Amino acid sequence: MGRKYKFNRYVREARSEPFDLELDDGQEISIPAPDGDTVLEIEESRSSRRTLELLTGDYFDQVYELVRHEPASVLNGLVADMADHFGLAAAPPGGTRASSR
Repeated sequence: MGRKYKFNRYVREARSEPFDLELDDGQEISIPAPDGDTVLEIEESRSSRRTLELLTGDYFDQVYELVRHEPASVLNGLVADMADHFGLAAAPPGGTRASSR
């Protein structure tokens, strides 16, 4: 008989700590870990803006204001760090092709 896997193990080992982003003024944004449905939406989004929106949830407007006028590498680095923190597959915002917004 093959090996059995226990679902509870995945739940116990999940990376669920929030992503705490410290701002220059000392404030902190604490972004909660995405759930499974959100991760699936992120993978299907193919849009940098939508990926950021899904990752940051209620904090999108605040995070968007931080990155909107910065070089693209700021957005890419932030999203990569969030993906790493939450244990998501590493992919640039919007997937592997540029957004056509």
